[in-house]
Amino acid sequence: MKRIALLLILALSSLALRAQDPPPEGGFPNPFITANKSGKLVMTYSRWDKQVVKGTPTLVFFWASWSDESRELAPEIQKIYQKYGTTGKLKVLGVPYGDEISDTMDAMTEMGVKFPQLFDVEDDLAGPFDLGSVPLIVLIGADGQVIKNGLQGDEVLKAVEEIL
Repeated sequence: MKRIALLLILALSSLALRAQDPPPEGGFPNPFITANKSGKLVMTYSRWDKQVVKGTPTLVFFWASWSDESRELAPEIQKIYQKYGTTGKLKVLGVPYGDEISDTMDAMTEMGVKFPQLFDVEDDLAGPFDLGSVPLIVLIGADGQVIKNGLQGDEVLKAVEEIL
């Protein structure tokens, strides 16, 4: 019993030391889901600054698979992605919040969502946008500045069309 307790203490100590290690330069990558050319969802890793880049306006959709309102909005965001995101005029990025990767992928398949998803593993992506609940839709301009925060309904497409 003492041996098991000692092993457990050593294992926990090792984890505590690793947690204190500084992050690698550029930060930790987040799980990133995209659809490949055949439409299959694939997961890689990326960072926020690699997805929301200056030069292209970005529509960010904070959502969750367990949110009925998110599920209602996701197909509308998909339509915007199909119209503008696939042309390179606009980036469309989903940020699943408070979700398991498998739940998000299941929801994406069920709803036919193909726009890229960046997971907020450190719970810090939503911070600058005052995320109180999901869904939250934010439009970021080509200069990297927030144009509209908290877009709803018809104002999403209208705001996108205004900046394009």
